[in-house]
Amino acid sequence: MFTELRLSICIPTFNRIGQVTSLVEQMLSVQGAFEICVHDDGSSDDTYARLSEIKDTRLRVSKGPNEGRGQALQAAIQMAQGQFVMLFDDDDFLYPDGLREVLTECGRSLPQSCLGWIYQLEDNEGNRVGSAFPVAQANFIELRADYKVTGDKKEVVKRTALIEAVNVPGKARRVPTSLYWSRLARTGDVLCMDRIIGRKNYLEGGMSDRIRSLKSSNPYPLFLLARARILAFVSGHYRSPWFLFKSLAAFLYYGVRARIQ
Repeated sequence: MFTELRLSICIPTFNRIGQVTSLVEQMLSVQGAFEICVHDDGSSDDTYARLSEIKDTRLRVSKGPNEGRGQALQAAIQMAQGQFVMLFDDDDFLYPDGLREVLTECGRSLPQSCLGWIYQLEDNEGNRVGSAFPVAQANFIELRADYKVTGDKKEVVKRTALIEAVNVPGKARRVPTSLYWSRLARTGDVLCMDRIIGRKNYLEGGMSDRIRSLKSSNPYPLFLLARARILAFVSGHYRSPWFLFKSLAAFLYYGVRARIQ
């Protein structure tokens, strides 16, 4: 039916059979030129078997030993074949109209300087997560550092650019997606779409609850994140001295932690 695969939605999952199955089935109810790539990170429930029962050629499923979200996300991205990629958590929700809007944008031409788009999310109370976008176009670090954009957002970027950005040496269980976006900041801008396309769920016991311990046990990717932000400042991709100072402090702190480990 579709001659061009516009979008790959990449999802790492672990022991959330109810959430991920519901998410996948809801997405597949939308017609369009997209695929869903799910990597099961060694779940002890029937996640892989249940997803494998879904008979839709737009769904790709793989599984492997439990190695953490960082490795699972890379495995999902490696399956992707779409022109653009959206990274998604298994406990979040993408509204059907939001998916349709993203697919429409993926069918349009981007400015030469742009890699994709960044959208808004809302929380369980129906409130936008974080702040609005004060500009129509910027790079990922510039949005956070210079324009003080806060909160979880949803990024859609060119697959070819993302594949280069996700290459992280080693087997860290947690690799912050902000590392990918910080690397991409030196490659191009994104168009800022001030529209809500989905819902961010903060489940009890999820990554948001465990963020401090995850950072402590996975210092090397955070060292790489700080390094990427410093290099972006040097190359003129943002201007905030305070953001540079924080990046320098993180570079030293996580550099020492990584060497100790």
